[in-house]
Amino acid sequence: MKLKYSILLPTLALALFGILMIYSASSYSALLNHKDAFFYVKKQALAFLAGCIMMVLGTKINLNYLKKYKYYILLGSIIILLLIYIPFLGRESYGARRWIDLGFISFQPSEFSKFGLMIFLAGYLADNPPLKIRQLLVPILATLFIALPVFLEPNMSITICIILSAICVMFIGGIPNKYFSAVLVAIGVGLPALIIAEPYRIRRLLAFADPWATPKDEGYQLIQSYYALGAGGLFGVGLFNSRQKYLFLPFAESDFIFAVIGEELGLFGGFLVILVFVILIFGGILTALRSKEKYHTLLAASITSVIAIQVILNLAVVTGCVPPTGVPLPYVSAGGSSLMIFMFMSGILFSLASKVTKKISLP
Repeated sequence: MKLKYSILLPTLALALFGILMIYSASSYSALLNHKDAFFYVKKQALAFLAGCIMMVLGTKINLNYLKKYKYYILLGSIIILLLIYIPFLGRESYGARRWIDLGFISFQPSEFSKFGLMIFLAGYLADNPPLKIRQLLVPILATLFIALPVFLEPNMSITICIILSAICVMFIGGIPNKYFSAVLVAIGVGLPALIIAEPYRIRRLLAFADPWATPKDEGYQLIQSYYALGAGGLFGVGLFNSRQKYLFLPFAESDFIFAVIGEELGLFGGFLVILVFVILIFGGILTALRSKEKYHTLLAASITSVIAIQVILNLAVVTGCVPPTGVPLPYVSAGGSSLMIFMFMSGILFSLASKVTKKISLP
């Protein structure tokens, strides 16, 4: 199979499957809260159509333009993050100011900015391999300028995704081992400090350690996720037959949609979904490895890093492997801005894969 189809087919399959599962996970709550069982499905379907257009644009865009205008892309990514603090634009929900509301549409700027950072890092590191500390300062500062506003929203999960993805790209870009070790040490020290700084993060950490200690408070969501996954068994309770979606599991259509997938389709169904992600990520890795230009390698690696890290974080949260934090499952979770930007980046990855002539064998 041609490498580019390992990008195209999983992207479309995951997005379409996501629409189906969003209906299953949200139909009851949508009917109750919005008087329309298809409320979230309609929004996701429109986002999918827009995402298809953006994906096509991604395949047609001149990649050299992305490299040439990398500083403008970075600046735009920073500005769009700061717009949430403008009173008539920024919207707060569940104690976090993460959305820009234009009236006819709302979106999370962090979804766009994290990829804007990746495009910048790929272009910068292709021209300036970080052999010395001064070449490393620019990508570090760029990462901080994007990660800090996201952290202050607050959005710890996407902040972690941004930082880990940036580290992956810098490592692939040739960061010396001593500097790489220093960055890891800084993160190892800084992450616990950030957790301790906010009481709600400490509560989440304690809930992760023993969710049954607070079954009606911080531990509630994780317990309900366990119930959903446990009820699914090997083959699931059947499509559309989830019980946890009846207001037991919060955010069933978004951050915890994989719990509903596990409940309805079981271990085997969940495994198939993960396998599709593996094919997509594997295709991205091979695209990076087989690209002839360093810039193409770094761009493919940066896009694939974001996808892989966000998938891993979401699955780890849903299965209780890491403390609960809100992070959507790429292509699948409800969220129009997330779906559109991920499909656009899949288009760019498809374009990069098209330049690789070798065929692949699926894992």
